[in-house]
Amino acid sequence: MSLPRHLPLPTRALPWARALAAAALLLAGTACTGDDGGDDGASPPHAEPTPITDFDATGSSLARDEFCDGIPEASVTAAVGEVASTDHYGNGDRDRITDGVTDVAHEFSCTFTGDSGAVARAWVFVPRVTRAQAKEYVAAAGDAKGCRAVDGHGFGTPGTGLVCRTGDGIEASYRGLFTDTWFACSLTAKDLDEPTLLDQAGQWCVATAGAATVEPSG
Repeated sequence: MSLPRHLPLPTRALPWARALAAAALLLAGTACTGDDGGDDGASPPHAEPTPITDFDATGSSLARDEFCDGIPEASVTAAVGEVASTDHYGNGDRDRITDGVTDVAHEFSCTFTGDSGAVARAWVFVPRVTRAQAKEYVAAAGDAKGCRAVDGHGFGTPGTGLVCRTGDGIEASYRGLFTDTWFACSLTAKDLDEPTLLDQAGQWCVATAGAATVEPSG
């Protein structure tokens, strides 16, 4: 079984999923409930992003399917600012891997590029992945040229964080195994220091994993 191409760049709701859903319901209720005596100029409340350190992946099950449309717009904006372009593809699509090289994808991938040049990505590998294979993926990620492993904060079991120096700036990413699904996400920027980039990448990864989450059947 081949490695996911982006390794080096490359019924009961879960607790964190319930929190996201509750926040969404709160926003919807606020929008629909008017207050005749309220301040028309007041800003609407918004859900705070979830840090990756608060992410509980226990029992998480992610769909190996299209999930780009489920990523909250606010999460995209927080990651890259104003969106300048998108590049999404699905399983079986032909897509460019590197300059001049195309191949048939075995994943669903979402890419958002901001007008600042920041790039946020998330992708889910379609073939099922065993824990032994996932350990190989984690090791391969840490060995990638120009990259070093950082704390994965429990984003998948096994899983890892990664910081890479690229021609587009610094890329911070997290990747890991969720039951039998390999999921990865990254944020690349030129104008952020490493700790800030890791924090924002973590929030992006929590949001995208939430978009791909499915509830257990039965």
